[in-house]
Amino acid sequence: MGAPARLAWPAVAEQGSIEQRKDNAVLRATGREEVELRHALRRFVDGKLRDRQDGEDIVQETYVRLYDYRRTRPVADVGAFCFTVARNLVRDHFRRARTAVPIELHEDIACARPRADEILDYRQRVDILVRALKVMPPLRREVFLRRRLDNVPSATIAADLDMSMAAVDKHCARALADLRAALERRGLPPGARA
Repeated sequence: MGAPARLAWPAVAEQGSIEQRKDNAVLRATGREEVELRHALRRFVDGKLRDRQDGEDIVQETYVRLYDYRRTRPVADVGAFCFTVARNLVRDHFRRARTAVPIELHEDIACARPRADEILDYRQRVDILVRALKVMPPLRREVFLRRRLDNVPSATIAADLDMSMAAVDKHCARALADLRAALERRGLPPGARA
């Protein structure tokens, strides 16, 4: 009776190894099928699109959706599922491309920051105006700065400096003329961009 038990054991062991070999063969076949499916999806998507990067993105998104779907439900035909998802993603891609309006940038679009050439122009003007203010007679400079920069009323300046309001206005007018002349000597029109 001991011999038949020994014969039964190798038969079971041999049967287990056959099952393992079958499982391994199924896994290899499944891996090959997945690789073939991926290549077929790439050819399908690349045939529809011109951009290989967009095509790769769509194939990746197809697999993400397959994975998400499989988490809650079984998929009877993985190939059909993937091609349907890929086709829909390609349609979505073209729909987005069709509705997306290309934006052309123009020089006259308002921007919160000045351009580099404008900054240089402003700095050049400030330098010219500062030099012109330094050579201006002191009383004229004081009246002009208080009136135009500090927004002090003409009546207050006239009372502080013991002069008439007409004299304050005349000092401001002459200071403006001096500043305009300084800009014009440098070839820059007053109040406009270079």
